[in-house]
Amino acid sequence: MRADLAMGGGDRVPLPYPSGWFCLALSREVPAGAVVTRRFMGRDVVLYRTRGGVLRAVDAYCPHLGAHLGAGGKVDGEHLVCPFHHFAFDAEGSCVKIPGGAPPRATLAQYTVRERGKVIYVWHGHGAARPDWEPSETPDDRFAPAATWSTLLASHPQEVMESFVDYQHQPIVHNVALREVVPPVAEGPLLRISFSAAIRLSVRLATITVEQGVTLSGPGLASGEVTLRQVGMTLGVLLTATPVGPWQTHLRVVVMTDAALRADSPRLRKAASRSVSAVAGQALVRTIAHQMGQDARIWNRKRYEPHPQLTPGESAIDHYRRWMRQFYP
Repeated sequence: MRADLAMGGGDRVPLPYPSGWFCLALSREVPAGAVVTRRFMGRDVVLYRTRGGVLRAVDAYCPHLGAHLGAGGKVDGEHLVCPFHHFAFDAEGSCVKIPGGAPPRATLAQYTVRERGKVIYVWHGHGAARPDWEPSETPDDRFAPAATWSTLLASHPQEVMESFVDYQHQPIVHNVALREVVPPVAEGPLLRISFSAAIRLSVRLATITVEQGVTLSGPGLASGEVTLRQVGMTLGVLLTATPVGPWQTHLRVVVMTDAALRADSPRLRKAASRSVSAVAGQALVRTIAHQMGQDARIWNRKRYEPHPQLTPGESAIDHYRRWMRQFYP
């Protein structure tokens, strides 16, 4: 894929689309037999899952005569079938069957796709570079999404994720007292951020005490855990920022829990834990969504400053921006 510039509106400074792993869907949005279209870096990408459960992310257009595979395309067993001339493509992208005659040597362009913690990610590398790291910081398959929220921003993933190290705006914009525990620690494509905060849930169910912080896995994924001490529950939280077009980012918040998946729970206890986890997850999503909405009013109108005049207490922002350089061409 070309390293297109994600141009901002007006006098915004352009930033390239970054490399990394980016969320295109939740697993439940692409069940077996489904064909789903998603926008990604100014292009349409088609996600589909074969009847046998194989997940693929491919270019949206048939290499035969350009029909959009997400507009009427269907899964036939283990093949994706074009709606125009019924060319069938296997999971490797090769055309293997047409109505009558031998199939041509047509190949459907594919994206590298991963499924982690019931979330679907695709890879973008500059100059067609293959992935050299994995989105390993997401919750594993013991966790499942309990509640989600999403919105479209007039912003860039770098701007969105920078909010995690912009500690000074927390008490001003969100009325949250937040304290940095240690400076950010870079481990290649990972950036570990440690802070302490106490946040009241929107329904006053509990106070969220965040002590271990957040890990950024590249520019498109932030993951962490929050503890609801009053109910003795730990929830996983994902925040994904996916560039869908020039200076447009799809922001998604996913709260995950394993409370409803414990095989050793009796039936009534499992039902009760489902209820509690659902309430807690929805309350946490509403709280995060409220804060993201406060940030969005600023993100959607702000200008990117490539050389910000930082104060002595904002060294984490400089650290973050130096770390971000590795994801650009």
